[in-house]
Amino acid sequence: MIYILSIFGHFIILCPVILFLIIYSLLKKLSKKRVKVFGRAADITTFILFFSVPESVSFLWGYDIGFITFIVAIIIAIVFTIIEWRSTKEIEILPLFRKIWRFLFLALTITYVVIWIIIIVQRIILYVTMT
Repeated sequence: MIYILSIFGHFIILCPVILFLIIYSLLKKLSKKRVKVFGRAADITTFILFFSVPESVSFLWGYDIGFITFIVAIIIAIVFTIIEWRSTKEIEILPLFRKIWRFLFLALTITYVVIWIIIIVQRIILYVTMT
């Protein structure tokens, strides 16, 4: 049983898009406010993407970028906070956190997609040159 959970966990970490689709589908069926369903699914998936991007790089190329991912997320949060502070002078924490979290979702999703496009292109080039 633990082995099956481990495989499922690794699958979700390496394929967070599937997790996003599952969560989105479940929330869409269960929620009455369908407008916020996409955002909630993105919020949950962002947490998984924090593990998925470094794990994908480690799995594919053997580099550990977990600490770099964390540092970049902190820098993004600092930049967003400074921008918010300069524009409003009074910072509301939850809306600011939501903006940061959604931006991190976009940034991590784009990074994840770019990583997998690069690896697919590398594999195609490797296949073409070997035949």
